[in-house]
Amino acid sequence: MDTRLLAKNATALGISSILAKSIAAVLGILVTRYLGPESYGDYSTAYAYVGTFILFAELGISQLMVQEGAKDPAVLPRYFGNTLLLKTLLCVLCYLAMLVFMFPAGYNETVRLMIVFVGVAVCFNAINQSIYNYYQAVQKIYLSASFQFLTTLLIALFTIIVLVAGLGVVSITFAHLFSYIIITILLYLALRKEIKPRTDLPHLAGMVWNGLPFGVHRIFYYLFTQFSILILSLTVSNVEVGIFSAAYKLVLILIFIPSLMTSALYPILYQLGDTDRSQHQNVIEKVFKVLSAVGIAGSMLMFVLAGPLMEWLYDGKFNEAIPIFMIVAWLLALECMSFSLGDILTTTGRQMQRTLVQGLALLLLTVLTYALNPVMGIYGAAYAVIIAEIFIFFAYYYMIRKNVYKIRIWRQLPGTLISSLLMAGTAWLLIGFHPLLSASLAGVVFCLAIAILDKDFRRIGVYILKRVTGGR
Repeated sequence: MDTRLLAKNATALGISSILAKSIAAVLGILVTRYLGPESYGDYSTAYAYVGTFILFAELGISQLMVQEGAKDPAVLPRYFGNTLLLKTLLCVLCYLAMLVFMFPAGYNETVRLMIVFVGVAVCFNAINQSIYNYYQAVQKIYLSASFQFLTTLLIALFTIIVLVAGLGVVSITFAHLFSYIIITILLYLALRKEIKPRTDLPHLAGMVWNGLPFGVHRIFYYLFTQFSILILSLTVSNVEVGIFSAAYKLVLILIFIPSLMTSALYPILYQLGDTDRSQHQNVIEKVFKVLSAVGIAGSMLMFVLAGPLMEWLYDGKFNEAIPIFMIVAWLLALECMSFSLGDILTTTGRQMQRTLVQGLALLLLTVLTYALNPVMGIYGAAYAVIIAEIFIFFAYYYMIRKNVYKIRIWRQLPGTLISSLLMAGTAWLLIGFHPLLSASLAGVVFCLAIAILDKDFRRIGVYILKRVTGGR
């Protein structure tokens, strides 16, 4: 095992992910402020619509390529060739489906025009994702991380040009389209001398079948994050969609935190899942404790400072979204807590159980959103997301307790809950100040409190302090 290559990949992935997510977050806030509720509703509708269709262009064959290519690099040319062939065909079919179904969906002319252009953009990006999977298979994650960061940078650059020029919402879609086309060309130039993909049609059906467990889970997971917006786009006005999206997407920006914090542990967890369940449980319980602290503290802070944060970030244009934000803020806590539990199922050979839970949660989300919408409006969609996420958490917990081991998670929470309440009280007392100042001081209180109350966090604090001070 090349530890230097592993370190290079991990460092590149971590840095590029953080930078890309930060740029995307700032850009998302700027676009939301620029467009306002009505146009932002059109924007969110178009992207949720095409994002839903393009999920079906990935049936898991890319993930299968990573798995098999990592084991035997000799199979990569045919796996890569079949992946590109199937992905291209599925992208064409998905794009045609987008164009056909946007008319019975009843979308206005602006949304339909955006779908035409952004649909092409996401097709290019879907093919690019398979190339990133190839780089993952050959352990050149640093290259895929670089290209993905460059993509974010180009989108940001072109979007800012649109905003400065004062152009309309449709023009923003061109920022994505041009960026993805440029990246596709650069990826082709980078790959043309490295590998010659070849198709292997007799084995294509078998590859699709073997990749389905990966693909179905991915479809369910990503549908869950954007399905609420898609349903609302079919049932309420574009202004209401914009208000809901402004709050919901602000929380979705942070959902990458659990995967980023645990990605380096996957090889260890897979190994322990086969060899030492007791140690696997110990590691997962520590991961659960840390993720719970991050999620609960983050949700509590967003809940208390919802008003000042929304007014500051969106320049007072989305104050109607403040109550929505207070509800969906708890998605971060629930996602952080359920993520590590889901990883138990994945790393102990129970991926299909995780997929089943995600599928049932998607069904529950759909039913609740439609059922609550006539009674509660867009608030119903917010509550539906939280209820579905609670279902995921307890379903994972039940399956693990029954089929894997008697995980002990509740004992990990008292210190986090007490520290979060102290933080919330501090934030509430400082609510009249700038939200950044209030959040920073409240965060300091949380860190001090949890370090005092919990020995594991005390060790983490001491370790960080030593690293910062050079070991003195």
